[in-house]
Amino acid sequence: MSPLVSILIPTLNRPGFLREAIDSALAQTYPNFEVLVFDNGTMAETRAVGEDVMRRDNRVRFHRNERNLGMSANFNALADAARGECAVAIGDDDRLLPEFLAQLVPRMEPRVRVVFSNQYLIDASGQRLEERTKAHARRYGRDKLPAGVIEHSDVAAWRLSFPMSASLLRTADLRRLRFREELNTPDVDFFIRLAQEGATFCFVPQYLMEYRVHSAAETAGGLWTEQLVECLSPYEVRPEVEVYKREFLAPMVVNAVSRCLQRGEMERARALLRNKYYPSGTQLALSSSLGGWLQGFCAHLPASLGVPIYRAARRARHVGAGPRDC
Repeated sequence: MSPLVSILIPTLNRPGFLREAIDSALAQTYPNFEVLVFDNGTMAETRAVGEDVMRRDNRVRFHRNERNLGMSANFNALADAARGECAVAIGDDDRLLPEFLAQLVPRMEPRVRVVFSNQYLIDASGQRLEERTKAHARRYGRDKLPAGVIEHSDVAAWRLSFPMSASLLRTADLRRLRFREELNTPDVDFFIRLAQEGATFCFVPQYLMEYRVHSAAETAGGLWTEQLVECLSPYEVRPEVEVYKREFLAPMVVNAVSRCLQRGEMERARALLRNKYYPSGTQLALSSSLGGWLQGFCAHLPASLGVPIYRAARRARHVGAGPRDC
């Protein structure tokens, strides 16, 4: 018999998108799956969606958390409740295409721990963004990945090649490694830790799910880069992988310092300035439009002086928020 797969959907006050996500899960051509929806929110409409679908289809389990656990803790709770040998964790605004499980499950051989596909980007209305989809695949190196087992999974992990919502995982790995609850992008850390264990990843090049990009996404306000940098910096990597780790972390550290300076966390900003992945010289010029000298100068001032100076400099330079923001 085909192994049971758990489709995990954490949700927070997005009943319209949630119904689409659940419907896409139930439309799978693969026969043996369950759908778990854990609600972190307070909207009665969300509860109505979940309970309505659960009444109509016994493959759906809906649970409303007593409080907002946060995104990462909600994923962990879903993994703990899953009955499937394998699982896919999608956002409540994402959509699986009907052949997602049918294409990925057969590739989950005994030695394979993750099978992943490409993904379309869609907008708030559900329309596919063709050019952004192509650019997204290029940015994360999936445009050049060969189908089948990935030879250097640690390199691919630091390049962020593995999209969480388009990945079929071993439920046991989700429970064992768990998502770090202090991160708002816990999948980055999860895949890096899994790759460092030597896990085997398998790539299916087809586009088998739709990932929604819109202003209401949970990370739209920006990555918690300071937590991510502090989490990932100590990880030991092979010498061949160090260049990819540095390429990923260098702009992150610059952004993390910026976030700390704007909040007046001067001691934390100074610690990040000492991080080995904080860029210097030409590297800093490429990753920062204000320059490290200003970050260093402001970080060593009292917060009452450093914060307004830094904020004023950012406004004057019209620097927008993002991974390269400083």
